Amino acid sequence: MKKLLASIILSVILFTSYTFAHQYEDIPNDHEYYYAIHYLRRNDVFMDTKEFNPDIIINRAEFIKYLVLLNDPDYTERTDVNLPFEDTQNNAWYASYFADAIDLGIISDEETKMYPYDKLTVVDALELLFHSQSIPIPKVYKGTIPYEDVLRNTHYAPLIMRALEFGIIHPESMDHVGFYKRVTRAEAAYMIYKMDLVNLTPPGGEANLSSFDSQLQKVIAAWDIIFSGYLNKDELDRMAMSDAAISAMVETFDDPYSAYLDREENTAFSDDLDGEIEGIGAYIGVNEEDEITIIAPMSGSPAEAAGVESGDIITKVDETDIEGLSLYEVVNLIKGPKGTTVALTVRRNGGAEVIEIVRDVITINSLEYEVIDNEIMRVKLFSFNQNLPDDFQEVVEIMENNSNIKGLIIDVRDNPGGLLDSAIRVLNHLMLPEAEIVTIKYNYFEYTQYSKGDGELFGYPTVVLINGGSASASEILAGALRDYDLATIIGEKSFGKGTVQEVNYFLDDSSLKITVAKWLTPLNFDIQKEGIEPHITVEDNTQTYADEQLERAISEINKMIR
Repeated sequence: MKKLLASIILSVILFTSYTFAHQYEDIPNDHEYYYAIHYLRRNDVFMDTKEFNPDIIINRAEFIKYLVLLNDPDYTERTDVNLPFEDTQNNAWYASYFADAIDLGIISDEETKMYPYDKLTVVDALELLFHSQSIPIPKVYKGTIPYEDVLRNTHYAPLIMRALEFGIIHPESMDHVGFYKRVTRAEAAYMIYKMDLVNLTPPGGEANLSSFDSQLQKVIAAWDIIFSGYLNKDELDRMAMSDAAISAMVETFDDPYSAYLDREENTAFSDDLDGEIEGIGAYIGVNEEDEITIIAPMSGSPAEAAGVESGDIITKVDETDIEGLSLYEVVNLIKGPKGTTVALTVRRNGGAEVIEIVRDVITINSLEYEVIDNEIMRVKLFSFNQNLPDDFQEVVEIMENNSNIKGLIIDVRDNPGGLLDSAIRVLNHLMLPEAEIVTIKYNYFEYTQYSKGDGELFGYPTVVLINGGSASASEILAGALRDYDLATIIGEKSFGKGTVQEVNYFLDDSSLKITVAKWLTPLNFDIQKEGIEPHITVEDNTQTYADEQLERAISEINKMIR
């Protein structure tokens, strides 16, 4: 790998004046994939032939061969091959490459078929590429997907989005990736070349392999020292050690939203907001002082009935002092079977309270709606889960078919967020097509999401209700409508969560969740830890039965429609 890096650096310096010793006749200097093809030729992946034939569609076997030659510079042909696949032959030209590919982790010997002569698609190529570098891919992609042909609930969505992030592939158009198209030899060369650069240096950055390699080698050396010299090495738990090492790395981030969950923790802590869970029914997060905080109790939940409030800071769960525990450890202490009791000690307004809560089965709905005075539609959004867009579509149809409804109240109080894509799809009904909704800024690139809907509710007098329990996707919705002056924001300052997390799953079902991006409102406002300030501040008096914030929203809507 160091040899490859030196080659890359030297090539960059000399590209303007250097002519390759071997030149394919059909790959001129201005060819789109010139550097990628010659990069792989210099590393003995391609042969010094007269022509390269860049437009030939390649098959899976040929692509696997390229990956083997790049990843195993000392490759030698094997003669004693015994492949485990139903559709391969041990004396075929590809047999030795496949055997090496199994050892390198590029393909798995647990597969029943390998389809060696099938034409290579973009998805095929990406799966093989990521396996070749042992790069984990999330099972579910939770960010925004602006491409119509990339469906969220498919195994390939995280793969495609990660490849786009790395620059390994590029979309055919603004809303279409075209990932099922077949791959030419030149395109295959480019994809391999880009993946190899990803493995060497961060996109847009400068290679610093010596520093990176020395730190990684230090970890590997420590592992080797332990398992070669430690007296009781046979009693060591390798999985527990690797879990501890990754956890320790993440703890150095000082980021409450990044976490490593081992297999047991990952099973216990589900991000699925669409089914039923057993617990107290409260959204829990971390405030700007890194304290475990109640973002919001769910409507009608045991937590709400027991008196849990947004902003309560948890200090103990039963008799366990939670200082120093992670968010996920605290959540696991709170969760439990229906009918059991948990006692939360919370800090509120400078004092301490002990709240006993009987756990129950919690069903999480996406929304509720009501028509007030036959003129105002009030929609309470509980969570931006995957059901919300379809449920909100029903509300839109009701409003379109009822000419008496002249105003809209969107209530995202105590809504901690959820799927970014769900917020986008709700806003599609409220904003004109091609209006900027949100900008997502990653380390090395950014993209802006625009409205693609019909804007059926654009122009309706609208109020958005927020409070300290409104976070993440709720703030995206409120921020976009505020920036375009499409809604009056009423209530209290929102929570202030302006970052995006990505979950990567490992083969043992553990997971690594890290913060990968931040989002900005259309006017480039970063709400992380700042929150969204309402146009009209109204505090909810918890000592009264009345809902002062909703009453003010109704009053403001009536002013607009009269």
